[in-house]
Amino acid sequence: MTQPLGRTGLHILALTASTAVLIACAKPDARTADSGAAPAKVMSIAPQPGALGKAVDQYSGDELFDFAHGLAFTGGNERQRRCRGRAECRGPRATRSTRLRVDAVDTQDSLSAGAMPPNGVIAARVLNRGQVADTMYGMRPGNQYEYYLIVSPGAQPGVATWRLEELTTTVGSRSHRSLTSGRMTECNHPFKRGARADFKTCAEAAPVVRPASFSPSALPQTDGESPIWVACAFGCCTADPPDGG
Repeated sequence: MTQPLGRTGLHILALTASTAVLIACAKPDARTADSGAAPAKVMSIAPQPGALGKAVDQYSGDELFDFAHGLAFTGGNERQRRCRGRAECRGPRATRSTRLRVDAVDTQDSLSAGAMPPNGVIAARVLNRGQVADTMYGMRPGNQYEYYLIVSPGAQPGVATWRLEELTTTVGSRSHRSLTSGRMTECNHPFKRGARADFKTCAEAAPVVRPASFSPSALPQTDGESPIWVACAFGCCTADPPDGG
């Protein structure tokens, strides 16, 4: 005859069940993570330290500065990029470029359009370490400017959009504005743990393709560039060029 569970037994059983639910929801299925198979599109409650507590337009400059500077950034890369605003930046034989540094929010590797915080989430920080603005996004150089990629739920379920926010960090006159925006694309690649950021297309980020880099010698051969890329629940996601350009 089976003995009834006492209080201790019931408590252990409840904790075990709760733990199982959290493990199942926290990341893509463990059988697909790092396995080479694209994860199923499931809801995720993985850590999202970059989640905004209110709409970004409701933040003052000081509030956004304090929030963004309270985050840890990691897994980034610095790349040479096409520039704008100077004659040397233009045309197929451009001789000038700029440099952008992009970093991901630490521990945030599982963003998903299907489980996006209602007010959006800071997904990456970008700094222009060159001397002129970049072509694709228009980010200006200078220590007083920081740029944050904010990913938000789209108008339709399962769709996410991005917004690049320019934060002016000058003490006493901090402010922010939306620089440009577009649609976020989920690459549907195998999930890989770890927050990462770069400039890549989904094709360039595929496991069989080497990461793309940008050098002055490549300027005459290409008019386009790779967008901001961050690790997410579906391997990686890209902030496609503004207006699909």
